[in-house]
Amino acid sequence: MKILNIQAHPDDAECHCGGTLAKYSERGDEIYYLVCTKGNRGTCDRNLDIEKLAEIRKKETLESAKVLGVKDVFFLDGEDGFLCPTPELRGKIMQVIRKVKPEMVMTLDPFLPYEIHPDHRTVGILAAEAVVFACFPHFYPEHLKEGIQPHFVRELYFYRTREPNYYEDVTLYMERKKRACYCHESQVIMGGTQRRIATGDPRSIEELGRETFDELAVRISERFGKQIGVKYAEGFKKFEVRAGHLVLEEDDRTG
Repeated sequence: MKILNIQAHPDDAECHCGGTLAKYSERGDEIYYLVCTKGNRGTCDRNLDIEKLAEIRKKETLESAKVLGVKDVFFLDGEDGFLCPTPELRGKIMQVIRKVKPEMVMTLDPFLPYEIHPDHRTVGILAAEAVVFACFPHFYPEHLKEGIQPHFVRELYFYRTREPNYYEDVTLYMERKKRACYCHESQVIMGGTQRRIATGDPRSIEELGRETFDELAVRISERFGKQIGVKYAEGFKKFEVRAGHLVLEEDDRTG
């Protein structure tokens, strides 16, 4: 099975579905990444040039993807913090969907209560729209002129979600998930810097930063794990896809 993970920033997937991606890769699925922004403002260092940071974060993404078994990574190079839901961006996302031709797409839940980050909201909603419209040839017909055919995606999984309806046991994949998170060293440093400022904790920036990542990567997985009786799990809002619509498993599929 081909799986395309569509994320706003270079490190969005690892904390919330890194274990699942490692698990699916190991079972033989082809995993692809689409990263929509450069992540070029994710720093507390006012002296770090944002384009230099973009280069750093692209390298970190490729290293992390390798840890999880991702086959290939696509970058849209949008500006960090400035994504808006436009037809143009939806078309770029749909173009990658049609190129990769995944059976499953995974992305951020745009309906998460109090999701304040515009990039998360934008990518989640546009990825979902692109998924349900990708099979229609009259959406972005310029793709046909480029030799890119319409494609029907079977399933959509939202991660970073509040009320999952599907869980994956990732107990055996937590160490790989953590290693993938730690590949994002620039974000480890940022998280550690913020924690030291907030708490005055004298430990090293790296230790504090890894602890910050662990709060996301490990504690969320522990909480989801308890819901299904395992040590670690990741939770998703899973939908089947119909042309133009998302369908929950328990919904009437005739609508």
